[in-house]
Amino acid sequence: MSERSLREQRRERRRELGRDQILEVAEEVFARKGFHEASLREIAELAEYSVGAVYGFFSGKDELYREIFLRRAVVFMSGMKEVVSSPRPPHRQLLELAEWQVEFFRRHPEYGRLVLRSGAIASALTGAPSDAEILANFRRAQEMQADLFRRGQREGLLKDGDPHLLARMFSGLVSAFQASELTREEPQTGPLPLSTLLETVEAAFVTAEP
Repeated sequence: MSERSLREQRRERRRELGRDQILEVAEEVFARKGFHEASLREIAELAEYSVGAVYGFFSGKDELYREIFLRRAVVFMSGMKEVVSSPRPPHRQLLELAEWQVEFFRRHPEYGRLVLRSGAIASALTGAPSDAEILANFRRAQEMQADLFRRGQREGLLKDGDPHLLARMFSGLVSAFQASELTREEPQTGPLPLSTLLETVEAAFVTAEP
């Protein structure tokens, strides 16, 4: 491998690290202040970059905000696919999916607060984001959940009803739990008991053990 190729790889790696650093900071600032109150200058200063350098990574605040959602969606969608593709029965997959989604936002609390602030945490009830790629991710996630309900209904493990409606109701329950946890005034008391959500999901959607 040539020295030039090695330099190019190092340069690209530094660029990726810089981009990730800016996105991490932007996620926290947008979560704390909202899109309109957040400024590129503050984001740049906290990320230890100049405003001009930030423009070297992103065309502006709109793209930066959008990329936060698309970046997290990669992990979120991958995790969903893994859960619904497991060999476990559909009713178990549903409970695991609820648990996985909660744990995802616990790992990324600032993103969770950003989603809550933007209103997207209840997107299953209020409508998906308008960006085409974000909208496509939302629809794929909902379709995966609807398909899970279809399979569960065929096996007699999940309750009857329109699969898409049930998928939205499931998302609404998970989102309500996340919102309650993220907006508590005393987070030092620790996370809410996940068993409360799982018991509610089971009562709402599961028929019986096979």
